[in-house]
Amino acid sequence: MKIAKSCPLWFAACLAAAFGAYAQPPAQSPPPRQAVQPAPAGPVPAPPRPFAEPYVLPGLPTVPLQPLLDRVARAAKKQFLVDGRVSPEIYLGGARQEDVTYPLLLSILRLNDLAAVELEGRINVVRAFEVRFYATPIVQNDDDSIAADEWITRVLTTTNIDAAGLVPILRPLLPQAAHLAAMPPSRIIVMDRYANVQRITAIVKSLDQPGAGRRDQ
Repeated sequence: MKIAKSCPLWFAACLAAAFGAYAQPPAQSPPPRQAVQPAPAGPVPAPPRPFAEPYVLPGLPTVPLQPLLDRVARAAKKQFLVDGRVSPEIYLGGARQEDVTYPLLLSILRLNDLAAVELEGRINVVRAFEVRFYATPIVQNDDDSIAADEWITRVLTTTNIDAAGLVPILRPLLPQAAHLAAMPPSRIIVMDRYANVQRITAIVKSLDQPGAGRRDQ
């Protein structure tokens, strides 16, 4: 009889335990992980440098560039535009400021790894390695009025020798900033200072003789 009386109590305890388990709040799931942003493709570009380092060797005497350009502009009646990345100091190479003419100024710019290109009546002073991106004048015939250090472009035509074969011969004779390319079979484009373009022209004419490129039988 004691066991029978205790059965309802045991059954009630089991029901209470079961309902207690269902009444417990569900376990909280962990917060979602934030998505990782993918790294940008390619190298991260370096911040632009507002000014170029001076090209002249340390210890060489320099003078401000702008007053020199102003003096030449008044004498030659020219207007100068200076690229903002050009060094404000320049090495004269032993010349005196009062003796600097426009042709001499072009030579001084060459000593400082700079170049001058005339566009729409204004002389743009830029770093030499950028001059190939400017519209230098195309000069097919020699002209004594062109300064030796003025940048020009010329198209040469060969008749007896393949133009492409001349490129590896002529390229070492040009500075790094110059441009030389061949359009086979007979065209060569050269962009450099006028004096060196004249030299390249003379070499091409000398090599482009009847029978050039042929072996003697």
